[in-house]
Amino acid sequence: MRIGVDIDGVIADSYTVWLQELNKFYGKNITVLEHYDMHLAFDVPYDDLNEFFVQNTEYLYNLPQPMQGAKEGIQSLLIKGHEVIYITARVPEEKEVTINWLQKHEIPHEHIVFAGFNSKADLVNQWGMHVFIEDYLVNAQTIADSGVPVLLLNAAYNQGDLPTEIIRCHSWQDLLVEIHRLDSNL
Repeated sequence: MRIGVDIDGVIADSYTVWLQELNKFYGKNITVLEHYDMHLAFDVPYDDLNEFFVQNTEYLYNLPQPMQGAKEGIQSLLIKGHEVIYITARVPEEKEVTINWLQKHEIPHEHIVFAGFNSKADLVNQWGMHVFIEDYLVNAQTIADSGVPVLLLNAAYNQGDLPTEIIRCHSWQDLLVEIHRLDSNL
């Protein structure tokens, strides 16, 4: 099975450390990120928050630890013969820092697609994914609408009703169970 996997919020526990860094920078004490669009949570213009990330990309992308169970989950998928392709909203200019982070944490990575501002749904279909693992509800809905089932890794910022094509998972163990179930149905 060809499995698409997002990086931030799925493989990398990015939002936890980004929330801490943004709290320091903006002098806030936000404890739960309820908006995927962080500029809304911090009540700052999108361009200001984007500039913070541009100026601190390497630092911010090196900070996260892997999500609990992610490394082992990816290894398990590969051992079972699945193909894992990362499709991230990161831009191509962030390739080196992304690969360095994956290598540092010994997370297998053969294919990484840097979507930037391109549609993840288009890329998921172009690469022929059988399932996609995502944390951003809008992306999950767009991908599901394109005909590919989505496993949504639970987060405070992705709550809401889900269509049947999107399955909420609360851990990497849940993700692996659902992938096994989907694979059995192919």
